[in-house]
Amino acid sequence: MTPRLDPLSTRLFPKGQGAAAYQLEGVAARCDWVLCSDYAEPTTALLMPGSRERPQTIFVSLRSPFRALEVFAEEVLPRLNTPFVLITGSEDVTLPQQLDARWRDYTEAEAAMIERILAHPKLCHWFVENLSCAVHPSVSPLPLGLVFPEGRPEGGVPYSDIPPLSNRAGKVLVAHRVREGLQWETRRRITAVARTAWAEFCTVAEDEVAPEDFERLLGEHVFVVCAEGGGLDPSPKAWQALIQGAIPIIKRGPLDAAYARLPVAFVDDWEARFLTPEILSRWQVDLAPQLEGAAARERLRVRLGLDYWWAQIEGAWHPGQDCLPHDAT
Repeated sequence: MTPRLDPLSTRLFPKGQGAAAYQLEGVAARCDWVLCSDYAEPTTALLMPGSRERPQTIFVSLRSPFRALEVFAEEVLPRLNTPFVLITGSEDVTLPQQLDARWRDYTEAEAAMIERILAHPKLCHWFVENLSCAVHPSVSPLPLGLVFPEGRPEGGVPYSDIPPLSNRAGKVLVAHRVREGLQWETRRRITAVARTAWAEFCTVAEDEVAPEDFERLLGEHVFVVCAEGGGLDPSPKAWQALIQGAIPIIKRGPLDAAYARLPVAFVDDWEARFLTPEILSRWQVDLAPQLEGAAARERLRVRLGLDYWWAQIEGAWHPGQDCLPHDAT
C-alpha cells in the first residue's frame, strides 16, 4: 500500500461565496474558534468548531484581510479574557507589514489594530502565514503547506518512495508561473538569470506546467527554485518538492525559522552569484541524508504533516500565564 501524508494546510475554500460557505480543513478545523472572511457577503462569520466558550486556539482567515482584522480587533478580541494562541492565514496578504503587490498597505487604524493584538495580555503566541518581519518574540512564521481548492483528499496524499538524488539530473528546475504585473517580477527576474548565467545547470520550463508534469519534473531534478509569486511563502511548491524528494531553493527572510526545520537550501538573494555548481554540490552533500532512506523519509513525512505543526501551536498555549505587552522590555 502506498504510504500517505496528512499534510499541513492553512488555506480554506471555497472562496468568493461568502464567509459562511467556507469548509474548515487543516489547521483551521482543529481550532476552537475560526473567524472566516470573504470578499462576498457575508464578509465575516465566526465559527466555534471547538465548542469552547473560552477558546485556546483561534484561526483568522484573511481572505478579506482588512475586514477580518477589523472584526477580530473590534469584536472578538474584547471577548478574550483567558490565554489563547492566534493563527492567521488563508491568503497571500502579509503581516505585520503588507508587502504583496496585489493589496494596499495597512492604514494607520489597521496598523494600530495589529499592535493592539500584539499587546493583548492573554495572547500566548501568534502564528502568521506570510510573516513579513520579525516583529516580536511571541510571533512565529507558519508555512501554508499544501493547497486543496477542491477539498482535502480523504486519507491524505501519496508519499511514495523517491529516486535517489544521485540518480537524478543534478540540475535546478525553474518551472513557475510568470504573468503580467508586479506580483510576478521576482520570478520574471529569476527566469532571465536561469536562461543566461545559470543556463548550464538549470532546466527552464518555457510554458506553464500541468500539475502531473510538474510532479514528474520534481522527481527528475535535485533542486527546484521556490520563489514567491504571491505573499512571501514559497509553498505549496516547496511542500510539493519535498514530497518528491527534491531540494527547494528559497530566499532567506522572515520565514526562515519555519523552513529551517526542513531540508531546504537558502539563498541570500536571486542574484547570479548566489547559485553556482559548487554551491549546488555542497547543498546536495549536506541535505541528501535528510531526504534519502526509509528513516529520513519518515522523519520528513512527520515534519510535512499537520500533526507536527499543530503540536507547535498547542505547545505555545500557556494556561494561567499573562504575556508581556508588545512594548515591554
